[in-house]
Amino acid sequence: MVMDESYLVFTGRPNAGKSSVIRSITGLRAPSGKRPGTTRRIETYPLAKGLVLVDMPGYGRITGVSSRVESELKDRMLGFLEDDGPRIALAVHVIDVSTFMEVSLRLEDKGIIPIDIEMIEFLLDSTGEPPLVAVNKIDKVGGRELDECLVELGEQLGPESDGLLFPVSSRTGEGMGSLKAAIHARLSERGFRAPFGR
Repeated sequence: MVMDESYLVFTGRPNAGKSSVIRSITGLRAPSGKRPGTTRRIETYPLAKGLVLVDMPGYGRITGVSSRVESELKDRMLGFLEDDGPRIALAVHVIDVSTFMEVSLRLEDKGIIPIDIEMIEFLLDSTGEPPLVAVNKIDKVGGRELDECLVELGEQLGPESDGLLFPVSSRTGEGMGSLKAAIHARLSERGFRAPFGR
């Protein structure tokens, strides 16, 4: 990594659709697949002068890999976010809305913080500001389920979640324009005027 680079970082659980969201917003050919854990390295893509997009591996349980590999991926990712937090211009966390409520409520019953909430809080601590949250796969849920998920997310994240939740579908493109505009606005504030110009 070059010392004067800034980063646009995307995080998410395995199979949340992170790489698909990246492709939809930027046009970059970030690898994606139906199998969780397609991204297993910290992938970087130059976007604009001094700005690099970082596609993180899925954060959490990855089907088909050993717990040792999973732990190494997690350590590498958290190390990057801690060490380079001040150079992260913006973070975007991608949530799979079709599984969030079920997983969240199951963990809540056990007194465990859901991984998505844990990562959002970690990004806030590392960068000093909350990430944008792409609530992906809205094409797979009904309107009421989406509303319940957004309320649950808002309650778990607190007042700082206002204006940061973006319901999207990387498959149909719904909501992607609003997310892209928000990313562009935040990066423009930091001096990156045309971050997606190719």
